[in-house]
Amino acid sequence: MITPTGLFRARETPLHHAPAWFKVLLLLATTVAVIMLDDPVSSLGIMAACLLLLVSTQPPARTTTVAMVGTLVVAALTSAIHLWRGDWARAVDVSADLIAVVALALAVAASTAMTAMLDLVSTLARPIRVILPPETLGLMFALLLRALPEVAQIYLESRQAARARGFDRNLRALLYPTTTRTVGFALELGQAIHARGIGEEGDQIESGKRRARRSRRSSAGRDATVSASHTPGAGTGIGSDEA
Repeated sequence: MITPTGLFRARETPLHHAPAWFKVLLLLATTVAVIMLDDPVSSLGIMAACLLLLVSTQPPARTTTVAMVGTLVVAALTSAIHLWRGDWARAVDVSADLIAVVALALAVAASTAMTAMLDLVSTLARPIRVILPPETLGLMFALLLRALPEVAQIYLESRQAARARGFDRNLRALLYPTTTRTVGFALELGQAIHARGIGEEGDQIESGKRRARRSRRSSAGRDATVSASHTPGAGTGIGSDEA
């Protein structure tokens, strides 16, 4: 099993020194490019460049090999379908595109620390900080990355247990333990977060900012009232009425 956070290794490579936003933008641009381009030669060139980038990051061999082997299997099946239809150009294009995107995604994961990625998510969430604080969104992203490998591990253990009891074809013997343990993991994680007060800092900061804004508005209103009562026109008007 490949964990999303298990690919990063501190290296002295150009991609490691690049900022996280540049690598994410590069991944998005490459994905759009391989979708828009239908030329097999261009797809093969992009695939070669992405593979070279992946090798340059010096990723962990085992997890990278497992990921690339799975990608090659899917690419081979997809190519077989297009070759069966007699479209060899489409087969090469689709396979090269898939390998290129996966290789570049692995290169980005192997060269980007989780703290840098969380900082990027928090920065991108600043425009919607009125609806959702950036710190909360960063916490949600971190919890997602933490939960995915845990749920996958629970599924694998449940499948092995069902197979050991002879219920490998029984769907309920697989789904019930997986669902129960996943819910239990979510409850334990939520209790741990609540006990440590994680995620509440953003709410406290936002409430403090709102109180400060209300205080400034009320102070500005009092200052305006006081200044209006001491204006010369106001004093003249009062004196003329008394006369």
